[in-house]
Amino acid sequence: MNYSYLIPNWFFGFDIAMEILFAVITFITAVMAFKINSVTKERKIKLFGIAFLLISLSYIVLGGLNFWFVNLVSSGFRQVTIDNVQLIGVVSLYLYMVLFASGLITLAYINCDVKKGKIYYLLFGLGLLVIAASLHKLITFRILSVFLLSFISYHYFEEYLKNKNKKAFWSLIAFSLLFLSCVDFIFSPFYYQAYVIGHLLELVAYILIFGILIKSVKK
Repeated sequence: MNYSYLIPNWFFGFDIAMEILFAVITFITAVMAFKINSVTKERKIKLFGIAFLLISLSYIVLGGLNFWFVNLVSSGFRQVTIDNVQLIGVVSLYLYMVLFASGLITLAYINCDVKKGKIYYLLFGLGLLVIAASLHKLITFRILSVFLLSFISYHYFEEYLKNKNKKAFWSLIAFSLLFLSCVDFIFSPFYYQAYVIGHLLELVAYILIFGILIKSVKK
């Protein structure tokens, strides 16, 4: 049987609540970015808002997936499976991967410092093609996310070295935590601790990103 990830019973419910919280935080982040864009008309801010809107939608789908398609088993764990869920569950899992990957691809595109739509099309197409062509789609999706987040984190690392500003530093920390969470999730089919730690890392990362945007608005 092909397991997607293991969830300890004591954490079940908390994970769904955290995913809904992530959806709310990333949605508010997107709305705030759109409001800033309405004043500045800066293209990067608009794309930043679109990226976090896609990520917010992905967490809404994931929260719903975990709520409806989790099977209770022995040994104190719940196991989310791909093989035996209904079609809507499989579609929801794929939709989550597409939305989240699209958000990260958009963030990576912003940091490429190019304005050509062809580059975005290439990044978007190749990213989704890699997932679609894989036999182990969830693991491939996690590896793709790790790659994209490493690129985004490195961008903020370079920006911090160049400008020494606090915004770049905290952005580096936030996206590095998301990078670590995705690395951690790769092992979630085998160790339930990876699933728990991954969620906690995401929580801290999104709180930091939200705080960065709040400070940007206040300036």
